[in-house]
Amino acid sequence: MKIKHVFVLLSGLLVALPQLTAQEQQTPAPTTLVAQVQSSSKGKVHRMRIMAPPTVAKGAFVRVVSAGDPPVPDQAKNYKLFFIETPDDLASALRAYSNDELSTAKRQLGRVRATYAGFAGLPNNPATMAALMELSCNARAMDWAGLSAAAAEFPSPKLLEAPERAKVEAAAILGKVSDDPATAEARQKEAEQAIASAAKTPSTTSEVYTWLKYALGRALASNIPAAELQKGIGAEHEKVASLAVDAYCEAVASSHGRFMEIPVDAMHRAFQILWAMPGVKSYMSKAKKVKMGKKAWEEAPYNFRDAVALAYLLRNVYAPQLKDEAISTACSFYFNEQLGSKKAAK
Repeated sequence: MKIKHVFVLLSGLLVALPQLTAQEQQTPAPTTLVAQVQSSSKGKVHRMRIMAPPTVAKGAFVRVVSAGDPPVPDQAKNYKLFFIETPDDLASALRAYSNDELSTAKRQLGRVRATYAGFAGLPNNPATMAALMELSCNARAMDWAGLSAAAAEFPSPKLLEAPERAKVEAAAILGKVSDDPATAEARQKEAEQAIASAAKTPSTTSEVYTWLKYALGRALASNIPAAELQKGIGAEHEKVASLAVDAYCEAVASSHGRFMEIPVDAMHRAFQILWAMPGVKSYMSKAKKVKMGKKAWEEAPYNFRDAVALAYLLRNVYAPQLKDEAISTACSFYFNEQLGSKKAAK
């Protein structure tokens, strides 16, 4: 068979794709995708088989027409609606991610990113979606080195929309977390600037705020000597300790209760700081001698009450598997007036 005949045959197979069976349409070939498009607000929505352009460019794709016709270059901006259907391999990776199978999800997402790399210029394309989800996998696994590398090597960053760029930038900042006091000031400044910038970016996700607030908390907490977390925080570090606790709690609040790996770690670190704050240990010694009730609870330092509340949430709601003797001790002081009233009524 002559080379030109081979090319004609392959072209014929590609342009014939829109006439595939329903089952085949649900599972597109690796080099093609299916998009739902609408030419105008009154036009009919229809499905279109698309191919990657020769070079990745913003909005560019190749439209597969009917059998016998050559593929046609096109632009997403030419359509009132342009929506790429989620391919099966990406859907499988997203299921693994939602089921907390992070290693499986990360492996599958890497394949999806590579398979559809040529579509990276299109809105909501599977390659970019997979790369963004890879960041989330690394963050949830607290693989800071992997997260930093993934952010630095993110494909086609210039083609991202503002919320997507904000996520990549937040990932780069989160990937720098450490307990090194030498870098604390620089990390704090970077996180604060990113938080201020995110506030000005429409549609910034709660995940981005969670990452940035956690990174800020880690930077602030780096200023507290490790020995003070064991023996008690000195007065000179009390202010920065309070700021770190605030940042950690804001990270938890931003998460909205989903994918709790980072929020749980933030809660645990906030508890450890509060439990070491001035006046907490001395009040604990006093409280051990009396039954915790309304009067004793109201007299307790607010840092003591906050620490006990966090310990209770960790032990009974978010991380019952967490092994920490201090949390067990703190939970023994938990008091809730409403619950106490109900018990008394019985």
